[in-house]
Amino acid sequence: MIKIRLLATTLVLCSCITMTMVNNVIAEGTSFSNNNVPSYENGVLTVPRVDTPDQVGNYQDAVLKFDQQLNAWVLQQVNSAKFNSSNPRIKSVNVFVINDSFPTQVFLQAVGDFTCGEFGQINTGRKENLFDIQISVTPVPPGQTCTTNITEFVRVIQLDVYRLSAGDYQYSINGGNSGTFTLTKDNKFGECGGTNNTEEICETEVTGS
Repeated sequence: MIKIRLLATTLVLCSCITMTMVNNVIAEGTSFSNNNVPSYENGVLTVPRVDTPDQVGNYQDAVLKFDQQLNAWVLQQVNSAKFNSSNPRIKSVNVFVINDSFPTQVFLQAVGDFTCGEFGQINTGRKENLFDIQISVTPVPPGQTCTTNITEFVRVIQLDVYRLSAGDYQYSINGGNSGTFTLTKDNKFGECGGTNNTEEICETEVTGS
């Protein structure tokens, strides 16, 4: 058990930050286990992903338990997914921009391989026009032997492009494997009201049939 009050508090705060827009950063995560939202049960708080300024999904699978005597959350465990540009190795990235329906959809197909461990989380963040994707490998537990077997993979990653304006966008996977795609028109419709934004305009009037 790691009784680090400050770190536990920081993890809780960071988990909340990753669910909102902060400093023009939009955090969207795709966990391979499809369990990428914090959950609370029987006094245990599980945070699948915590971002840092240096890396999307830098900390993963944090487990915290509230200590009544300390009146603080106590960190039970957390995995550090340090950036690794060679494991997994990304061999190619294919971009699919679906323009024949509205709103436009964008998918990245990443092809690669890895050794020593299991396929981990896929996490995506965006700052301005750059999508930062991080694919991680979960290392083998302590005491287990790491094999040299190569495991190949193909993963399709959907980028959150709804509400984005027309223009050119970039992507990067694990610090490299970069490329671009273009949205030919504003990718939003039929939303307005409920805010103090005077520039907000209803672009499409939606009526019932």
